[in-house]
Amino acid sequence: MKSKISHIEINVLDYRAAIKFYDLIFSKIGFIRTNCCKEWTAYSDGMSKIIICPTDERFIKHGFHRKQAGLNHLAFNASNKKEVDSFYNEILIPNSVKVLYEGKPFGDEDYYAVYFEGPDRLKIEYVYAPNYFDTDKWPSNIPDDFDPYKEI
Repeated sequence: MKSKISHIEINVLDYRAAIKFYDLIFSKIGFIRTNCCKEWTAYSDGMSKIIICPTDERFIKHGFHRKQAGLNHLAFNASNKKEVDSFYNEILIPNSVKVLYEGKPFGDEDYYAVYFEGPDRLKIEYVYAPNYFDTDKWPSNIPDDFDPYKEI
């Protein structure tokens, strides 16, 4: 049996801004909004869901930073490099979404991606990586250099 992600839930600081942002980017990569309630908004691609929730008032002051413990980023598969470029040109550029690192899509035939942030600074990646899950290809064939069971 292959695993599938049921859902990923993201607490956001500005619920309205987050919904508008995710409406924009998710529609281009195959997720549609299925529900929009005061407590949560769900998007689905028919296989899994991403749920956006307003952050409880008690926790807003703490904000979000992907370098702290917790979710670092979301990465979505593209079917080819052209899809990544199209997403960049048709969604990110016209909507003034700040693109990270190279300021545009970059990579090679094994891994080609564009990185950007949502309203709460959650990093999002749209990537074409045709061999990503192949155990004989990068990054799955990088030698192990850490044994979690060995005492230091």
